[in-house]
Amino acid sequence: MVVFLNKKYLLLLLIVLVLLGIILFIDDNTSNVSINMPVTNKVIILDAGHGELDTGAVGDNNTFEKDINLQIVLKLRTLLEESGALVILTREKDERLYEKAQTIREKYLEDLRNRKALIKESKADLLISIHLNSFPQKKYYGAQVFYPKSDKQSKEIAQFIQEELRRVLDKNNKRSIKPRDNIYLLENNSIPSILIECGFLSNDKEEELLKSGSYQDKIAWAIYIGIQKYFSIAD
Repeated sequence: MVVFLNKKYLLLLLIVLVLLGIILFIDDNTSNVSINMPVTNKVIILDAGHGELDTGAVGDNNTFEKDINLQIVLKLRTLLEESGALVILTREKDERLYEKAQTIREKYLEDLRNRKALIKESKADLLISIHLNSFPQKKYYGAQVFYPKSDKQSKEIAQFIQEELRRVLDKNNKRSIKPRDNIYLLENNSIPSILIECGFLSNDKEEELLKSGSYQDKIAWAIYIGIQKYFSIAD
């Protein structure tokens, strides 16, 4: 599929093209730019962690993880769709995926099972789950990407995205990708799957950054470029 974009997006696209070495075709007789990008025609499922009564981590200034996760996912969806990807969201608003559950625990478990079922049924090319971190000690900060230990492709995209998060957000972030075998949504998937902890709500400075729309834009952009780089070599 060829994606047609108005020239107002040209500057944004040129940055991507420089990073990825993609060929751009401009028709001088029209107002359109024709472009093929690595994510074009890819199916990508984005999971905004938590939702509804399950707030996830909570910052000292009453910032809910569930809300930041969703904002980042929506921004990332826009970037990917403008590049020709088909994006599936596990949730598009403040909700959880359950129908029959009654207790808080039952709702939590049914929500996870339904997200997992959606991942398996989607026949996607990639899963990215967005979360925020928290720790009792406030000194810890920085984005970090997790991947299932035995999956080489997941490790590759985790590395691309970790590098971009460091480059775009904080060049002093020393965190590296980390294998995990106990993250339910990442287990036993047939597609590359990663979970991104985009920062620490328990760190006061990082909480303020994570609340900022412009900082969320940077996070989405870093993840987007990492995805583009992965698919530029994956095929």
